[in-house]
Amino acid sequence: MLKFKKVEIGDISVFKKYIGFSGELSCESAFVNLLIWESAYNNMWAQEDGQLIIKSGKGEDSSYRLPFGNDFLRGIELVREYSGEKYPDFWVQEGARLDNFKAHFGDKYIFEENRDAFDYIYLREDLANLSGKKYHSKRNHISAFSKKQDWVFRPITAENTGDVKLCAEKWYKENTDREDKYLRCERCGVETILDNMELLGVRGGAVYVGENVVAFTLGSKISGEIFDIHIEKALNDYAEAYTVINREFARTLTEYKYINREDDMGLEGLRKAKLSYKPAILLKKYACRKR
Repeated sequence: MLKFKKVEIGDISVFKKYIGFSGELSCESAFVNLLIWESAYNNMWAQEDGQLIIKSGKGEDSSYRLPFGNDFLRGIELVREYSGEKYPDFWVQEGARLDNFKAHFGDKYIFEENRDAFDYIYLREDLANLSGKKYHSKRNHISAFSKKQDWVFRPITAENTGDVKLCAEKWYKENTDREDKYLRCERCGVETILDNMELLGVRGGAVYVGENVVAFTLGSKISGEIFDIHIEKALNDYAEAYTVINREFARTLTEYKYINREDDMGLEGLRKAKLSYKPAILLKKYACRKR
């Protein structure tokens, strides 16, 4: 029987074993995401018979991710045994594991598309170069920012995490009117990431104006070809720095083909902004419930 435990920082080696070379594209398979959002979504995991099972939610609202491991059908059977349901609810993302699931159980389930949860996935070269007519406005944003500010981009290291923390503190103070349990969770997550960057395999970058960080970004590897952006912030007075930090950080990620900039949560402004960067893939996600 599966024994679930909450996601904790020391669990990263288990997730690397199962997910690091899986070819997975979804941000929801990134260990850092599961860790920093644990308290908001009750993210938990269990390991048995060479299978990694991830569960979120509580009670009747629980849902499972499709299993990672060497025996997909055994993973599904473990979920069935634990849940007591022949056809338990799954939260699924496009990819090989979903194709496999549909091949075996597709006629038993209804797949309800959730557009607000689609991942925006971009070619790294597109974000790093911003070439062509489709990125003309982005280049203008950077040019305008450069005319107003004497800025420099620096990687985040142990030496400047303090500067980044000060920027984060300012950003959350500027956005207190938006504060809810998710923003509080994110704020704690930023601190956790910055305090454990090496252990978590996190990379980041910061835009400085003078001695102060005015924008920063943090992310980590999902699997071999794709890097996930977990956090990206710019202070209100430096809004154009979002475009700058996006491009400059993408230029450092030369070993990756794709960058996942996660979902838009159904927010109109965020959706417009993410579409404006012309994603190569809109990765679909579904609530999967028995017929």
